[in-house]
Amino acid sequence: MNNAKLVIPNCNEFMSIYGFDCEIDDVIQTIKFVNGDERVTLSFDLTVNSVRLLFYRKDCIVVDLYLEDLSELYLDENGNSLSFKFSNSLHIIINFYPQINITGTALL
Repeated sequence: MNNAKLVIPNCNEFMSIYGFDCEIDDVIQTIKFVNGDERVTLSFDLTVNSVRLLFYRKDCIVVDLYLEDLSELYLDENGNSLSFKFSNSLHIIINFYPQINITGTALL
């Protein structure tokens, strides 16, 4: 399922709200956030509305998640969190402060 209504904010929006490093390579937009010895890398592929989430603590991968059918993306204007909803009712929230915390819920 490809959701044509989904709009991923551009690099300038991610940089101004969150201070993320951001780059675009063809159809993949990658953003990176670092907080002390923790870091998050998010890659969005608009051809399949997918997101890949990598969360590192020190140099170890804590979370490596790839999901397609991203249906909604919410930015917190204060830069504290980011949340995603997928077509299968999965909802993921990333809180960035005071430390990175990732939670996921699914509606049954």
